[in-house]
Amino acid sequence: MFGRIYKYSFLQCVRDRYVFFWCLLFPIILGTLFKVSFGDVNEKEMTFHQISVAYLEGEGARMEFKELLTQLEKEEKLVKIIEVKDEQEAKKLLKEEEITGIYKNDTEISLMVKEESIATSILKSIEDQYNQTMEAFQNIAMSHPDKIELASKVASGTRSFLKESNITEGKMDMYTNYFYALIAMNCLYGCFVGLTISKNFKANLSDIAARILAASTNRFVVLLADVAAKISAQTLCTIIGACYLKYVLKVDIGDKYIGMFVIILLGCSIGVMLGAFMGAIGKLDEGVRQGMAAGVSMFSCFLSGLMAGDMYQIIEQHAPIVNRINPASLVVNSFYSLNIYENNTKYFQSIGLLLGISVILFVSAFLMLRRERYASL
Repeated sequence: MFGRIYKYSFLQCVRDRYVFFWCLLFPIILGTLFKVSFGDVNEKEMTFHQISVAYLEGEGARMEFKELLTQLEKEEKLVKIIEVKDEQEAKKLLKEEEITGIYKNDTEISLMVKEESIATSILKSIEDQYNQTMEAFQNIAMSHPDKIELASKVASGTRSFLKESNITEGKMDMYTNYFYALIAMNCLYGCFVGLTISKNFKANLSDIAARILAASTNRFVVLLADVAAKISAQTLCTIIGACYLKYVLKVDIGDKYIGMFVIILLGCSIGVMLGAFMGAIGKLDEGVRQGMAAGVSMFSCFLSGLMAGDMYQIIEQHAPIVNRINPASLVVNSFYSLNIYENNTKYFQSIGLLLGISVILFVSAFLMLRRERYASL
């Protein structure tokens, strides 16, 4: 009996156009819009590129500074020297933002920039460190000329402007949070599917419910089969959406597929059971129930950062307990814990909370549905 109920419930779910749009098509459309909106903003803002800088050489030029720039260009790939004829051409390139700054090597080293940024700070750092090093050499030459060679070795070992270092084993992207929250939304949209579970147990709302209640079947088995089918269908929709993000839109949502599957499965379980729980409450109209499901799921996603990327951090700072009971936040945190942190402790904590909330919702919905009694059917 369980298998037959599961089969027909699953088929009913995947053939529902309402489910097809909200649980599959809408998240894909929204993910595409996110990708188009963000574009390559993260690539431009967060990824380091060689800094284009013009170099002008005067009569009293210091050859050591030119050698330094050449080394930074060829070996450290820090700067990119742009050849210019004169200062006028250099200023034109700076105004058109073709270069970040202008180095003028004359009797003194000077730097000209258009606006302050990380790149201009690096260029200023190069200038300052060169001037400080040359001043130190002059002082040593005057006071301790025998220590010049030692000072030269020390200086050659301390010139490092950028060093690549990983603080975690995963890739951090400030915009990935939106896509994690989108997956969480896809999971919680299972509440629309879950509403039909309760509807199928309310004889005043559904002919199917009347037949189920009139039959001698075990209500728990029927409910369990229906829930399993709805969770399976919602999980399938969410996995398709996640695959679309990863393989079509090329969003880096991680590659630990088993852990990601567990997150999606539990997230969809909560979504479906949330719908079943709200559907079991009182004698509300179907439209009201759908409005409640939409409102609760979207508010949960809002708190997780779907509309404002830093909302999760704000809540974590002022009301961390909310992030421990908010399903969407737990899904987002699970993805971060799995793909960013080396230690899986936080991942298992989030998974445990997701499982606990899902079980609580299932038991609560079942207890409310089993109390349904009718004078006649």
